[in-house]
Amino acid sequence: ETELKYLKNQINPHFLFNTLNNIYALARKQSEQTPEAVMKLSKLMRFMLYESNSPRIRLIEELKLIEDYIELEKLRYADRLTVEFKTKLDNPDQPIAPLLLIHFVENAFKHGAGESRFESLIVIDIKLEKGLLTAKIINTKDNILESGNQKPIGLENVKRQLQLLYPRHKLSLVNDKTHFSVQLSIHLKE
Repeated sequence: ETELKYLKNQINPHFLFNTLNNIYALARKQSEQTPEAVMKLSKLMRFMLYESNSPRIRLIEELKLIEDYIELEKLRYADRLTVEFKTKLDNPDQPIAPLLLIHFVENAFKHGAGESRFESLIVIDIKLEKGLLTAKIINTKDNILESGNQKPIGLENVKRQLQLLYPRHKLSLVNDKTHFSVQLSIHLKE
């Protein structure tokens, strides 16, 4: 429990830092969308401060957080970003540990559209059937060499949270020249 609290406390500032960078980019362009972006960030922060302290939230709440985050990111990338977000849930009230899925989505934006000079695509497909949650998140990326100097704090952190919270989960990360993909399955009824 202590380690989980530590991991959450470490990841929330990381998430906030990346989101603030996005708003900074809008402000530098003197975009009229900057105030709207700040308001959306406020909603995200309210969730992170108050809702995410529960050991479990309803899956639909996590998905609403993802929707809000997508809307915030669309303000920054406008027409050069296409996002496909699909869900199919047989029980939207299924409990889940908060802030697990959002980190994979945030990673897709940061290392997809955020590092690309061209049009980007992010596909998010989340399904829940009989307690089995499957999430597929794929983002296109430029064919660039990645710096080996930075440790991916967010991904390493969420991997450890998954190990602690859902030991039987399955996670596959594929990083090739043009795409990064996440495939996650969790038995939420463990």
